[in-house]
Amino acid sequence: MRFSNILLALDSDAGNALALQRAIQLARKENARLTVCDVVDSIPGDYRRLITAITPRELTDSIVAARLERAEVLIGTVDSSDLSIDAKVLVGRAHIEIPRLVRDGLYDLVIKPIAGRRVVRAGSVTRKYRELMRRCPCPIWLVNVADLPDDSCVVAALDMPDDGVISTPVNEHILQVARSIALATFRPLHVMHAWTLTGEGHLRARGSAESDLDVDRMVARESANRSEWLRSAFYAAQSDSERIANDYLSPELHVLKGNPGKVLPGLARELGAGLIVMGTAARSGLSGVLIGNTSEAVVFRSDCSLLIVKQPNSLSSPEAMGEAASKPPRSKKGWANSQCASRPAARHATETHSALNNQALPMCPDAAT
Repeated sequence: MRFSNILLALDSDAGNALALQRAIQLARKENARLTVCDVVDSIPGDYRRLITAITPRELTDSIVAARLERAEVLIGTVDSSDLSIDAKVLVGRAHIEIPRLVRDGLYDLVIKPIAGRRVVRAGSVTRKYRELMRRCPCPIWLVNVADLPDDSCVVAALDMPDDGVISTPVNEHILQVARSIALATFRPLHVMHAWTLTGEGHLRARGSAESDLDVDRMVARESANRSEWLRSAFYAAQSDSERIANDYLSPELHVLKGNPGKVLPGLARELGAGLIVMGTAARSGLSGVLIGNTSEAVVFRSDCSLLIVKQPNSLSSPEAMGEAASKPPRSKKGWANSQCASRPAARHATETHSALNNQALPMCPDAAT
């Protein structure tokens, strides 16, 4: 897996410096372009009549300029002379505008700082990250501010399909991404699989010694099958470069019995992991709620970063994009397009600036300093 166009979406709270560090490490290793973007919320239209000292356009221009300057100051704190880095500011809701920008700009990775599990558990923050995780059409790397130092490891979590197929596109994608990150950040790699035995609790509730013995045999047999599947899935159809990477990384394989949303964070803490790479389906609605539970549980139970890989055949589907794909771009009564301002923050970038509609311009609530 090669990343050629990376998007770093800044957060309003904390973690931007660490996320930029991770983004630059990867961009430098992959020889990729990097865009640093911020998103300014639109404010309700009834605010318009309360503002008399400044026009909507002047207010919005001021806030956008402040956010753009903040992004450029952040970029200026690191050595990026050998990279191509752009800075952009969007207006709207982050979970809609970022997926739209990803689709339009053909980005293949989004990096987003998160503020640690205690803050993430807050209701509004939880919804914000959940919507972005589900709608973003490419892999998304949530960089936790509690991320461990650079010598922490990377954990790749694989899921065995119901039909027991050895190699699946999403598992291959997870391994490719995990290898790339481990090599770029010089971290050890671990590969894990978690499983449960369907109906085990009901079978053991029967209470007889014979029943417990039968269940123990089933558990032992299933554990052996899962271990063999993980070894086969990891070594299946590897390219020459992947074999070389595996020889260098010497990853360890782990098979754990239990709910993945619980045992995966536990293994991450035990190993001192700084990043978990796992898969999820890019779906919205009830199916998205069900399928997203494991990855979201890991986010809210772990202090390490999480990189979520989507099903390759669903990356550009309207269902995966949610509103970001179904809604047409705003025109007359809003911005001419979703990008409100951008300019280069490195020598090789090209200056651009979006047109503003002065008649019915969405305003932003406050200027972040």
